[in-house]
Amino acid sequence: MQSAEVSTQTVRAEDGATVHVRFHRRPDDPSAPVLVCMPAMGTRAVSYTPLAESLVQAGFQVVLGELRGQGTSSVQVRRGVRYGYHEMVTYDYPALFREVAAAFPLAPRHLLGHSLGGQLGALYLSQEPHMAAGAILVGAPSCHWRGWPFPQGLGLLAGFQFAAALASVYGYFPGRRLGVLGNDSAQLLRDMAAQVRTGRYDVPSSPVDFEPWLAGLDLPVLAVAIEGDPMAPPGGVRGLCGKLTSARVTYWELALGEGTVGGPHYRWIRDNAALVERVRAFVDRV
Repeated sequence: MQSAEVSTQTVRAEDGATVHVRFHRRPDDPSAPVLVCMPAMGTRAVSYTPLAESLVQAGFQVVLGELRGQGTSSVQVRRGVRYGYHEMVTYDYPALFREVAAAFPLAPRHLLGHSLGGQLGALYLSQEPHMAAGAILVGAPSCHWRGWPFPQGLGLLAGFQFAAALASVYGYFPGRRLGVLGNDSAQLLRDMAAQVRTGRYDVPSSPVDFEPWLAGLDLPVLAVAIEGDPMAPPGGVRGLCGKLTSARVTYWELALGEGTVGGPHYRWIRDNAALVERVRAFVDRV
């Protein structure tokens, strides 16, 4: 069995925000590829520990990143705390990838982004593609409502506009109280609501229209849709793929095993054998 040396490092963004990140190193093979795992919205990095352990067994080194406002982030979600796509793409992802490059100087780096973590990772790499050799996007859709089948798409459109309005009034999005995702910034909800409505990554918090940047991203990409996933259906995943017109995109639908517990958007984190095998083949080919 492969073994990893696990440590925690503090990553500090340019605006002063910090996060404690877990590094799974392979002392026996420091040149083994590194997968930088970025979580879904409202999901703590520690939830991906079973995936990290399986990836180490498959010969990878792994870094479990954290989204702003979640888990070990120094940014606490409360009234008056504002952050959105801009802060995460401009400050958080660059700081993390620089830290990973310094910690693993001999190893190629790949993004492994889940859902919002994959979307934001694609936005970041569209501006700094030299920081990764490739990207694996799991359940990471463009959230445009037209990517969902009728009538779910209309429900998504209405739901996100309501959530953004509620967050503006409340001061933040009280997801834990509502039982939907986690607590998050009102600005983040406004950004997501805009993308759901327009289909464009041209959001209120950022001065950058990411659409032309995404079209110019020239990297190998493995885009994974999870069978039966209502939060990232094939139409949504293909919607994000369709923006990556310069990338070498491989689209794949993952079928999960019978009897595993939980919704498909998250169940693959533990039921991960098929995904790990496909990621190994993708990285080897890259």
